Amino acid sequence: MNQALVIGAGAFFGFELCKALLDAGYPVIAADQETDPGFLLEERWMEIGRNANLDYQPLSRLSPEKCTCCIPVYDYYVRDAREDLQDACRFLEPFKAQIERVALILPNHLAVAEQAEWVPGVLGDCARITFFVPALFGPGQPGSLAFSQMINGNTEPDLKYDDRDALFAADAAVAIVSELEKGETGKAFYLKSPDGNGWEPVARFLTQDTGSPTLPSCRLEAKGELEPMIVRPSVSWQAAIQQQIACQRKNS
Repeated sequence: MNQALVIGAGAFFGFELCKALLDAGYPVIAADQETDPGFLLEERWMEIGRNANLDYQPLSRLSPEKCTCCIPVYDYYVRDAREDLQDACRFLEPFKAQIERVALILPNHLAVAEQAEWVPGVLGDCARITFFVPALFGPGQPGSLAFSQMINGNTEPDLKYDDRDALFAADAAVAIVSELEKGETGKAFYLKSPDGNGWEPVARFLTQDTGSPTLPSCRLEAKGELEPMIVRPSVSWQAAIQQQIACQRKNS
C-alpha cells in the first residue's frame, strides 16, 4: 500500500483508521469537507497531528497520489448523513485513476438492506475490499449509539444503530489495516468479537444500577460470501469503555 486516503477523517472511525494507518507506517491523507480543519485541534488529533506522514487536505483541494481510498461509511450511517457521504465522494471523481482500490467500511445493517443507497456510485468500477462492522465504541463514539446514551444517563437508549456484537473501534481499525496490508481486492469480511456478543457485557456494566438492558438485534442477517474476521482485543472491554466514559465526561 503506497498511500492511504481517508474520507471523513474528522469523524469517529475515520480518526481511528488514520491512527492505525499511521501506526503501521503509511502516509495518510486525512480528508474532510471542512475548509477549516478544526477537528485537528481536538486532543485525540493532537496526539498524532505532528506525525510527518499525516497530511490534511480539504476535499475541495484534494491532490492524492496512487492510494488506497478508505471510506468509513459507518460514520455517515450512524449520523444518518447519506447526502454528506454522497457529496464527499463526488470530490473523488477526478482522481479515480489515482485510486488503486477502495476500502469500504459498512455497518452490519447494510449486509442485506439498503447497501446500494450507501455505496458511493462514483467509485462503482474501482477495485474494492469491503468490511462489515458491528457497533463500535471508544472515545468519540457518536451520541446516536446506545453506549453514549447510557453514559449520559439514558436508561432506555435508542438501539437503531446498534448491533448485538460490539468492538473497540481502535481494535477494529487495526484489524482492517492488517488486512489492507495484504494488498488484496474483491473480498468482503465481517468483523466480530471472539464470542460474537461484545455488546451485552458493556451494556450490563453501564446499566447495572437500572436493571438489565434491552438487547439490540443481530443485524448481520446474511453472512453468505462474507469471510469472518475475529478481532482480538488489545485491552479489556472494561478499560476500553472507561476511555469512552472519561472522554464523554471531559467533553460534556
